[in-house]
Amino acid sequence: MARHPAQPTEARNAHAIDGTIGRRLRLLRETRRMPLAAMALSLGKSVGYLSQVERGLSSLPVRDLVRIAELLGVDFLSLVSPVETGAAVSPIRRAGDTSPVVFHPSGITKRPLAPPAPGDLQLFLMTLEPGSSTGTDLYSHEGEEAGLVIEGSIRLTIATATYDLAQGDAFRFASSTPHGFANAAEQRSVVLWVNSRR
Repeated sequence: MARHPAQPTEARNAHAIDGTIGRRLRLLRETRRMPLAAMALSLGKSVGYLSQVERGLSSLPVRDLVRIAELLGVDFLSLVSPVETGAAVSPIRRAGDTSPVVFHPSGITKRPLAPPAPGDLQLFLMTLEPGSSTGTDLYSHEGEEAGLVIEGSIRLTIATATYDLAQGDAFRFASSTPHGFANAAEQRSVVLWVNSRR
């Protein structure tokens, strides 16, 4: 009987990670009663491809995982972080415990600030490099969001209205309203951004 070569440890680990992420995505999507077709349409992906992702048969690039986290109203890191068993989740997150993740390839990153504990609130430090924006297509998802410009300035579009916000200016709106934003300064801009899943 022919024997198949053992699968490398790295490949087994990659499949395990894909399976874990896929199960989390499916659970979150079904909990929010979001049809797979609706998610596929929002991402510009096929239903078949996302179905494979949820079954752990395909991997998503980081930018798509970030977009899905936004659609589902969850912290991106909650999709990819290992599950800690037998230990209580700390209510504290130290400064060195998190790193920025790419929010948009034009030069927008977000650093999760809140501890990865269950809850409705998410807190981010959003950094926009010069010339960066979320693009011309507005997006929406469940929940509510608010923020404070702490460095530079941004141009925030909510539905058909556009606002220029400078350092010290704040905002708040329903996330279900189509929105987008851009760096309105010649230098880097930084926003303290809060998302609520409800």
